[in-house]
Amino acid sequence: MICTAVAFLLFFRLIAEVRPARASVITYINPAVAVAIGVSVLGERLTPAMLGAFVLILGGSVLATRPGSTAGPVPARSRPSPDCCQGLPGRAAVASGQAQV
Repeated sequence: MICTAVAFLLFFRLIAEVRPARASVITYINPAVAVAIGVSVLGERLTPAMLGAFVLILGGSVLATRPGSTAGPVPARSRPSPDCCQGLPGRAAVASGQAQV
């Protein structure tokens, strides 16, 4: 439990430093680290498929975190105009059961 708490504290610090979008890439690297530890510590066999996946994971993570990889801010969705909902019951009427169907 202490290790998990420390990991969360480190992850929150990472989020504060590099922002959430870049910090979330660490979750993609997790399987690659698990394979590397399994091969080096437990003596598991490294297959060509595992090696290829390892390269793809690390390559994708590098591409996702490089500077300038964002396309800019995403525009907010526009709200529907008030006249599109005329004749429909409000949320309060629906929640209280007073809406006529």
